[in-house]
Amino acid sequence: PEAMADTRYGMHYLHARARFGLATGHLEMALEDLRRCGATLRRWGMDTPGLIPWRTDVAEVYLGLGRPDDARRVLEEQAALFPVMPNRVRGAATRVLAGTGAPAHRPALLRRAAELLQSDDGDRYELALAFADLARAYRTLGEFRRAAAAERRAVIVAADCHAEALVRGLALESPTAAPARPDGGDGLTEAERRVAAMAAVGCSNREIAEGLHVTVSTVEQHLTRTYRKLRISRRADLPPLLGGPAKGDLTDAGRH
Repeated sequence: PEAMADTRYGMHYLHARARFGLATGHLEMALEDLRRCGATLRRWGMDTPGLIPWRTDVAEVYLGLGRPDDARRVLEEQAALFPVMPNRVRGAATRVLAGTGAPAHRPALLRRAAELLQSDDGDRYELALAFADLARAYRTLGEFRRAAAAERRAVIVAADCHAEALVRGLALESPTAAPARPDGGDGLTEAERRVAAMAAVGCSNREIAEGLHVTVSTVEQHLTRTYRKLRISRRADLPPLLGGPAKGDLTDAGRH
């Protein structure tokens, strides 16, 4: 109802709608919602990133619009206004800040973001995004061994918080990924697809089991059925056969 717009919950709604716009590529719409949310919170004297970190999202929108200088300015303003913030807010802001700088400077900031996001008041999904960004940063710099390690961490954390689109997107971004099958039909169940996507980016059976909270035996059974359905015999053949259903998900994961 319209009256909700004049309540704290209306601000959470605007923020959520902006996050949806950010995830689906409607960046101008997201920016408008975030500005409206921020202006209202300031007017009410409730502007604190611990409640709604709208400036961090504005910065991420600016990155998506190709305006890194504006993104950096907003994050610096937030840091100056609020020298004390929860680790989940500081970690997310540091992750976005890394995207505003030169590639050589990104790994250090992303490692710092991961440290903050792994703390007790951190954020598991943002942690997965930080590791995913770290993997991309290392690949850009040609440090492929470090990129693979960061990618495995990203997949494990993403699977732990059921961010399946991010898991499949990372499988597609793997350097070993080949073009997707035209038909995209493979007969895999959702459980088999989750296990296969993690295996495709190099996770061991134990890492997969820990990430999905299942036994190693269950992982082995899923992989056995996956190999049989896909008519393959090794993990190296998994990435090209997992590409089809994840195309849309990769777009969203890339924007994050």
